[in-house]
Amino acid sequence: MNIRIGNTEDLQEITALIARCVKVMQAGGSDQWDDQYPNREVIGGDLQRGTLFVVEGEGRILGIIVLDESQDEQYQNINWKQIEGPHLMMHRLAVDPEAQGQGVARKLIAFSEEFALRGGYKSLRLDTYAKNTAALKLYQGLGYDLRGEVNYPGRAMGFPVLEKVLDK
Repeated sequence: MNIRIGNTEDLQEITALIARCVKVMQAGGSDQWDDQYPNREVIGGDLQRGTLFVVEGEGRILGIIVLDESQDEQYQNINWKQIEGPHLMMHRLAVDPEAQGQGVARKLIAFSEEFALRGGYKSLRLDTYAKNTAALKLYQGLGYDLRGEVNYPGRAMGFPVLEKVLDK
């Protein structure tokens, strides 16, 4: 597997991957993502900013992750362990349903941690949907601490917020 910065030529393949993820999420009873989010416009913006990374294997994109410093306003109310910044945010981690169980998410998270360390970030922060128990278990198993919860309009449940303080 190879990880690289995504480019605008990847947009079609990425939106198709997300559509497959949404279908699986909804079949499993999760309303975390839908046809409104993350949409083509959101992903296109990530690609233009150079913040979306893809993991490739078997001649195709197996997963994506967005890494940037953008934190929702609601994050100001979280009791963070690492106050001093800068902080790197993980957004929109997605693995093609056909590639799940192959370590793709772990590879993207490990890449994110290395990227953050190289960039001088003090911590990694993210949120995930409360119904996404597999993701919560994965993050906590990799040393991410639960720091609180945020809520987004139109979602049935909250989004636990996690943080991993990085040691140089």
